[in-house]
Amino acid sequence: MGCYQSSAVPTLATILGQKPHATLQPSMSTTSDVPRLRQSTSFQRMPLARVKYPCQTSTWIRGNPVAVEWSVLDPSAVYVKIELCHVDSTATTLVTASAPNTGCFVYSKVPWGLIGDGFYIRIVELVPEASASQQATAPRETLSDVFRVGNSRWPDTASEGSLTPVSVRGSSIRSPSPMSSRWHTEHQPSFRPAASCY
Repeated sequence: MGCYQSSAVPTLATILGQKPHATLQPSMSTTSDVPRLRQSTSFQRMPLARVKYPCQTSTWIRGNPVAVEWSVLDPSAVYVKIELCHVDSTATTLVTASAPNTGCFVYSKVPWGLIGDGFYIRIVELVPEASASQQATAPRETLSDVFRVGNSRWPDTASEGSLTPVSVRGSSIRSPSPMSSRWHTEHQPSFRPAASCY
């Protein structure tokens, strides 16, 4: 099963996988003060998915493509919407408005305007309008672990790096500071596949 990238809007999706179970709830009769139990049926819905990548140890590099991977727990959800969110904000970045629920989607380019800690992915099931009007339930969603967005040069920091002016033969040039150069040689960026997250 490969990754998928599309902008097509789904035309059909279904909500299956709901399992009814009976519960007893107390209710008061209007004709007597004696409580009686009535049986009601509620629905416990199957989880939509479990995000495998990005995980807590992930760092996305700005400007590069990344794959969002998840385990499909309910294949009856045909299409999903994927959003990039931040823990300190209600704003979201739309990764895709519609993708098949196959377990993988390639995001063509991590936006340059993002950097730092606290990012996460939200995968939301897409419910067609006909089904949505018949159902009183909200679409299911699942969230990834919190991860980082960094740079290709300094992937594990939230800054562009520090530059220190250095004079060479009368001309002034800028070079990385000794601390960042030493750090960079000791900590070469490593990119882990999704399998290493778990």
